Amino acid sequence: MHPESCLRSCIYPSLIMPATLIPSFLYMYFVSFSWIHAIVHLVATIIQIGPYHLALHVSSHRKVFHSNFLNDFWLPVICGPFFGQTFYTYFFHHIKMHHVADNSPEDTSCTLYYQRDNIFHFMHYFGRFYYLVWYELPVYFFKHNQRNRGLMVVAFEFFSIALYFTLSYFNFYPVLFCIWIPFNLSRLFMMSGNWTQHAFLNRETPLGGGLSNSITIINTRFNALCFNDGYHASHHLNAHRHWTEHPRTFLANRSIYEDAIVLQNTDYEEIFFCLMTHWYSRIASKMVDNVGIGSKITGIEGRTAWLQERTRRFTPEEVEAAKGRKGRGEIVGDSDSKKQ
Repeated sequence: MHPESCLRSCIYPSLIMPATLIPSFLYMYFVSFSWIHAIVHLVATIIQIGPYHLALHVSSHRKVFHSNFLNDFWLPVICGPFFGQTFYTYFFHHIKMHHVADNSPEDTSCTLYYQRDNIFHFMHYFGRFYYLVWYELPVYFFKHNQRNRGLMVVAFEFFSIALYFTLSYFNFYPVLFCIWIPFNLSRLFMMSGNWTQHAFLNRETPLGGGLSNSITIINTRFNALCFNDGYHASHHLNAHRHWTEHPRTFLANRSIYEDAIVLQNTDYEEIFFCLMTHWYSRIASKMVDNVGIGSKITGIEGRTAWLQERTRRFTPEEVEAAKGRKGRGEIVGDSDSKKQ
C-alpha cells in the first residue's frame, strides 16, 4: 500500500472522529446536557472505539504522521480520554512492556497461568489489570532498572484519574457518558482482546514467541477496518513490521505457520465469546483448511480437542521446563528491524 493511502487510513480514526466527539462533549459539559444527546454520543463512541484503538496501536509502533504533535500528543492525550484511554498508559504497557515480555511470566498481562476458556479466570485477569495496572506496570519497570518509566506511569495514571474525577465533580453526566463509560469499555475490550490473541498457547514452546503464543485471522472485514490486527502472530514476530505488510509476509512464509492456529471470517469478539461459552466447534469451523494446523487436522472433533488442549492453563513447573525452548519465527525477506 502506498504511504499516502496508509496516511488516509489513519485520518478518520485520529482526526475526523475526535472532531465530532470532542465538540459533542464540550457542548454537553458547558452548554446543555440531554439524555438523547448523551446516548447518541455513546453509540457513536462505541462504533468508533475499535478503529481508534488500532490507530493508536499502529501509531505507537511506527509514526503515522510527520507531526510529533499528532503522533505523540493529539492521539494519546487529547483524543485518548474520549475513547477510554488514560495518558500514555497504553504506550508504556503495550510497547515498552508487553512486546518485550511477550506473554512470559514477566508480562503483567500474561495469560499462561489462566484457564483460557473460564469466565471466572477472565474476570480475575480483567480485574487485575483494571485495579492494579497503576501498581504492577511501574513495578515491572522498577525491576528492569527503568525507574523513570515507572514513575511516569504512576504520574500519568493518577493525573488522568484525578482529572476525570474533577471534571465529574462539576458536571457528572457528560463525563459519565463521554469518559467513564468509554474508560470501562476500553479496558474490557483491550483485555478480552489480549486474552483471545494469546489464548491458544503451544504446550511445548509457550515462551517461543509469535507462532507459539498468538493467533492469526485472515479473510475478514475486521482486518480492513482495524489495520490488519488479525495478523497477530506476524505482529509478535516483528512488532516493527508495517501493518500493510502483514498479508504479504504471511503469504510468503506460510510454511512456518504449519503448527499455528490460522482462522478466517471471524474476529476477536466472536472468538472470545466462543471461548467463554465453550463453543469450540464454532472456532474449529473457522480454521483455514490449507494453512496452519487446520491443514493437518481436518475433522471438527480433532480440531476441538486440539483447541481445548491449547487453552489449558500452565503450571509454574511447566513454564519453568519450557524455558529455553524456541518456537519458529524466521521470516524470509523480512527487512524490518526486530529490536524494541
